[in-house]
Amino acid sequence: MPVDRTDRPEFGGYVQKVPDAIVTADAETRDIVDVSPSATDFFGYSTDQLQSMDVLDLHPADQRERYEQLFETHLANQPAIISRFEDGSSVVVATADGQHRPVEINAWLVDEGSETRFRGVFRDITDRLEKENSLQRQNERLDEFASVISHDLRNPLSVAEGRATLAADECESEHIDHILSALERMEAIVDDTLTLARNGETVGQTESVSITDVVGQCWGMVETADATLVIEDELEFEADAHRLQQIFENLLRNAIEHNDDDVTIRVGRAGEGSIYFEDDGEGIPADQRATIFEPGYTSSTDGTGFGLTIVNRLAEAHGWTVTVSESDEGGARFEFAGVEID
Repeated sequence: MPVDRTDRPEFGGYVQKVPDAIVTADAETRDIVDVSPSATDFFGYSTDQLQSMDVLDLHPADQRERYEQLFETHLANQPAIISRFEDGSSVVVATADGQHRPVEINAWLVDEGSETRFRGVFRDITDRLEKENSLQRQNERLDEFASVISHDLRNPLSVAEGRATLAADECESEHIDHILSALERMEAIVDDTLTLARNGETVGQTESVSITDVVGQCWGMVETADATLVIEDELEFEADAHRLQQIFENLLRNAIEHNDDDVTIRVGRAGEGSIYFEDDGEGIPADQRATIFEPGYTSSTDGTGFGLTIVNRLAEAHGWTVTVSESDEGGARFEFAGVEID
């Protein structure tokens, strides 16, 4: 049985100040025997009124049987924190003015002499649920947006590319190469936008990954020209391998496309819980470093402006922070902090 510390003097001061409602009831009869001062404001009843009720009276009257089953489950599994039923619907309390307020209940058994009490802390989670619902609506809109991008734009793009390729075979024109180049850039923008819409905020299951293996795979997926890759440290760390590959592919393309063909790229450990990716190219001007992760930023006419945004979003999804500075050779240096290195 958990140790109850609510009889200590310091707990009394806590009860006086906490905005959550604390309710103590008889474990057998469910009659309320004590409440915190904040409970009167929380439920809208006086202390005497609350102490004349049982815990099921705090919930909607037309759902009493449902909350009785919840109480039994909560009692059997205490200490426990609940805010939803098994069907996903919210646990609510019915206030004196008839409002139904969603709550999170943290409850446990308390021994008080010969009596066993059931003490519950009721927390109003209205704001939390509103944020969750708002996020859910945003995710639904993102899914709709991704669907439009994926089907309604990609299909006509494929048709246009096919027609332009046929036109190039049938006639000569200085305009066709420009058309194909523009269509390829549009397709790249579509791919990057889909990456942001579908994957930019989440990571899947993490595992221990080798930086040599992941960066090596990425190196084989990009056009490297005469560039050189140097992996300074052999290390392993926790990451979503697929998302990590997207990070390094974007960094490699960024380094190769924005510097001379013979650029040298180095990857290694920057310190405790951090790794770095740097090159010896032209670097990023100090006055632009604060904006390079913003969508649409690019210093190239051929860039989509989403590559480094994807890097930053996927790093954040891992719980990492990424910063940019100047390498010892004057190029760009990206450091990822908060990495769980094995």
